[in-house]
This record gives sequence, structure tokens and C-alpha cells, in this order.
Amino acid sequence: MLTHEPMQMALPVTLPDDETFTSYFGGEDSLEVSHLKDSFSKLSQSFQYTYLCGLGDSGKSHLLYATCIQAQERGLSNMLLSMREVIDFGPMVLEGLEALDVLCIDDVHLVAGDDAWEKALFNFFNRFNEPKKMLVVTADLLPDMLNISLPDLESRLKWGTTLQIRSMSDDDKAQALVKRTKMRGLELSDECARFLLTRLSRDMRTLLDVLDKLDHASMAAQRKLTIPFIKSTLKL
Repeated sequence: MLTHEPMQMALPVTLPDDETFTSYFGGEDSLEVSHLKDSFSKLSQSFQYTYLCGLGDSGKSHLLYATCIQAQERGLSNMLLSMREVIDFGPMVLEGLEALDVLCIDDVHLVAGDDAWEKALFNFFNRFNEPKKMLVVTADLLPDMLNISLPDLESRLKWGTTLQIRSMSDDDKAQALVKRTKMRGLELSDECARFLLTRLSRDMRTLLDVLDKLDHASMAAQRKLTIPFIKSTLKL
């Protein structure tokens, strides 16, 4: 009899440094971080399910990475499943994942209207709904706004706690860049952070990739992160 092992999807190696509850732009005392931390403390009592709703620049993917890192620190098996990356493989990727302790599913709205995916997600919810299991799902809209064809799946998506996360403002992004740089042992002034926001894409993932490049360049050149150094490094 064939058995299905969970698909192995490695998290980026930089996540332990960058994508944590501590580095979340809303802070460790934010409602969403406090709720997810509290969910870990309740795992032994009941199934923990959270639905995070927000647009692309709300930081919800960060919270999924941070949840997986927290699970790793607690010795719990975990996986982050990005629908954007696995949708073309089909719903068979869900087979066997009920063996995990913690599963995070990003961008579930991408499969709305796909009958096969919707049925597979509904069945997975039923298999995974046990004490000591934690499921965190993200989407850009509330469950009843996703145009889900399967009423039972829409009902399942509403089961747990739903948190709506606001999009990051430019001030939020500047503060996040300053905070990330400080965590790396470097210093990025507010002026430099705002310079990056005015000269580059405001997409947070792009900004963090640029910050990583500046980090390496600064260490190699033994230079502080100043606007002239940033201009020179990024060819701006």
C-alpha cells in the first residue's frame, strides 16, 4: 500500500533572523502576534485555527514564517505551504500533511472557485481538526468574500479566529527597515530608510532583499549605511 509523505518545502535560510514575531512591524504586543503566541499555549487543549486577512503588504506572510519558527523552537513539526508556489501541483500536495503539528497556508484565496482544491481543503480541515494541531491560513479577503463555491469549505474557513490586518503605511515600512537593520547589528537612519522608500519599490519583500544586499556590502566595505553609500551600492 502506498503512503504519502508530506512534501518537503524548505524555508529560506534567512528566516530565523528576519521573519520572527520579534521583527514583526506591528510589534510583539500586537493583537495578531499575541493571539498566535497564545494559540501555542492552548495546543494541548484543542485544535487551534486562525484566519489572517489582509492585502499583500499587510505582513501576513511574515506572521506565517514567524509561526513556523516558533513551532521549530518548540520542537513541533511544521510547514509553510504557499498556494502561489504549489497550486499547479494540484491538491495532492495536501495528502499526508495531517501528520504535522503546525501547518500554515498562504494565499488560500488563489484556489477559490477551483472545485478540486476546494474539496481537498475541506477534507483536509476535517482530518486536521484534532487537539495539538495548529492551522493558520491567510487570504486577501474575508471568507464570505472569496467566491468559494463549496459552502462547507466557506463554513470551515470561518471556524476559528479571524483577524484583519491593515496594510503597512510608508511610516510602518520605514520603521520596519530600521528595526531589521538594528537586529543585524547595523544602523539605518530614518532618513536612509525613507530614501529607500522613495527610490525603490515599496513592496516590503523587495525592500528586505535590498536591505540584505546593503548588509553584505556594508560588512565587506566596513562602511556605515549612509545615503551616498546606498546610492553607490545600488547604482541609484
